[in-house]
Amino acid sequence: MLDSAARAADIRAFYGPEEHQALTVYGDVHAALEEVGLHPYVETRGGLAVCAYADDGSLFVVACEGFLPLNREAPGALMGWHLAHVPEDEPGPAWRCVVYDTVPACLCCGEPGDLRLEPLARAAAAHLDTCPYTARPAWG
Repeated sequence: MLDSAARAADIRAFYGPEEHQALTVYGDVHAALEEVGLHPYVETRGGLAVCAYADDGSLFVVACEGFLPLNREAPGALMGWHLAHVPEDEPGPAWRCVVYDTVPACLCCGEPGDLRLEPLARAAAAHLDTCPYTARPAWG
């Protein structure tokens, strides 16, 4: 079984300058995911995202309409949160759950979606109990 906390800590131990810069910008996202029991880290390969392991080894990925902008304060840079739940890179069937998405359908309007972190983090935590791919049935 994958030790999710140790795996995230190992990734963070090898952060380079890009990851440290991204963590400075998205430290609040990192903290919000950690507060709900996930094990976050910053991913910069293929575009910037904040990822977090769940205890079962599955992965949450926080992005925007694509990858996260490094300058999130620039007008129109961060238009909302897109939170997906995916399996870790393991053999097995691929699946993807869109857990939370506040990115507006029309990005040209200039109005961002909800950028609060509390609803994002609560959605991640609640999803683990109901995900058809990872939720364990309650015994009783």
